[in-house]
Parts: sequence; C-alpha cells; structure tokens
Amino acid sequence: MLEHFCECYFDVSGLILCPVLGSITPLFIPNSRIRSIRLIGLCASLITFLYPPVPRIQFDPSTAKSQFVESLRWLPYENINFYLGIDGISLFFVILTTFLIPICISVGWSGMRSYGKEYITASLIREFLMIAVFRMLDPLLFYVLPESVLIPMLCGAEHLLFAGIKPFLCRGLVQ
Repeated sequence: MLEHFCECYFDVSGLILCPVLGSITPLFIPNSRIRSIRLIGLCASLITFLYPPVPRIQFDPSTAKSQFVESLRWLPYENINFYLGIDGISLFFVILTTFLIPICISVGWSGMRSYGKEYITASLIREFLMIAVFRMLDPLLFYVLPESVLIPMLCGAEHLLFAGIKPFLCRGLVQ
C-alpha cells in the first residue's frame, strides 16, 4: 500500500497535493503577517507549476488513451472510485492552470491588504479543484468537481445577490 502511495505521489498525485498543502499553511499564520502569507501562496503555486515534469516528458502523444492512471477505491459500495489520469487535452489544461495561478496571485499582490489569507487560500483551492477536474476519469466526480470550482469564487462576494448571479454568469460564459 505504501509503495503504491509513494509511486503515485512522485508520479502525478503530488501535483494535486501541492496546492492543498499550500492552502492549509496560511490558515495557521496570523493576518498581521500578510507578506508571509503572500510568499507562501506564491511559492506553493510556483512549486505546483515547476513540479517535476514527469508527465510532460514521459507523455506519449501517439496514443489517445489516458496515461498515468491512478485508481483508489473511494466508496466501494456505490462503485465510486477516485480514478485519475491524463490525456492530451487535459495535460495542456493542467499546464495552463498551473501557469496562470501564480500570475493571478502576483496580479492581486498589492490589492490583498485586508483579505490576503482568504485570497491566497481560495486561489490555491481553486487551483487544486481545476487540476482535479482535468485529471478526473470517474464520471460522477467529473461532473461534481466543475461545480465545486465555483465555491471559492463565491466566497469573495460581498453582496448576496451578486453571489447568486455569479454562477449563472460563469455557466453562460462556459457554455
């Protein structure tokens, strides 16, 4: 079991774990140390982008099958597995996601004075969810995770009416 975990962690699952660990760390830092929170968020997103490029180098573009497939029984009585893999288009979107999140954190660098911890945490959780969406092969989780990407976006809404309208605007843009 431990061998399988280590093999998966160094393969591609670590790509999902980096933003999760990066989003948990600022929660233990006081709000008065905003510079540390910013640096931790930026470093976590950069580590995720610069994660060992195993899937980028060993990816075989000549096949249409999913590669680097990992499976973990999650809810066996419902036949729901945590089933991850990468194909050609999802590899591009994972690289794009990990490239854009450090840019988003850098752009919001000067604007996060009062809600810096929340901004960093929401950005890294959003990164985790987007990477998970692009890697998910289980049909149930594939349809649940895109909706969960909207949750960190709703956390920043100051007006409840606008928070209710945001998902509809985003769904209209996506569709």
